[in-house]
Amino acid sequence: GQKLDELLIDDLADFISAVKPLHDNIPVDVVLYEKDDFRKDFSRSSLYGATDYAVLRSAMNTRGYLQNVGFIGEQIALWLTHRGIASCWVGMAKQKTTPSRGELPYVISVEFGRGDDHPFRRQPEEAPRKKLHEFLLNEIGNPAFLPVLEAGRLAPSALNLQPVRFLTDEHHIYICRKKPPLQYRYMDQTQQIDVGAAMANMYVMCGGNCTFIRQSDPPELPDGILYEYTMRLNEPDE
Repeated sequence: GQKLDELLIDDLADFISAVKPLHDNIPVDVVLYEKDDFRKDFSRSSLYGATDYAVLRSAMNTRGYLQNVGFIGEQIALWLTHRGIASCWVGMAKQKTTPSRGELPYVISVEFGRGDDHPFRRQPEEAPRKKLHEFLLNEIGNPAFLPVLEAGRLAPSALNLQPVRFLTDEHHIYICRKKPPLQYRYMDQTQQIDVGAAMANMYVMCGGNCTFIRQSDPPELPDGILYEYTMRLNEPDE
């Protein structure tokens, strides 16, 4: 891949420093690595010719930390996509070096770069995703939700298993997750990151004009479906 301009990397670092988390109370660090430095510290090198990496670290003792990491990482991926830079989540990397004292635990990375010979996907319909109705647990309760749900549908997921599901009423989108099948049970944590990534797509689609909460009394769901968050679109004057 082509080396990225330093000014762009600086702009990305500025974006990361101000990125909106899903949970303000969970410490997260995002460190930008060039490829050679990433390979020194992590056991998995790029499959796609990436030149740079955003390494996400997080406190792990708080519920929602994986969704929070997914929410932040996907906003980084969307920022890059907007600038014509390809990105991919790196789910299998392991840190080779001993973490520094006080360093947050490693969770996942996003690799990125300008490919030499890989066409950049330009149209959403080029993404290999299920149809929207396959993500829905009921009829759409409000037509204003359609573009937001479509954005959630297009989010990436580990092994492209697309575990996120949506239940809606007139005022809320309930973001849910299909339990992984037995052969993928080890992916339960990764799929919580997938949920955060879908929520980031939805957040960006509505211009950040929304609120996410975790209800203690979520609606009743079909067997095999786990409740994650409730999303409400804010009124224009909120």
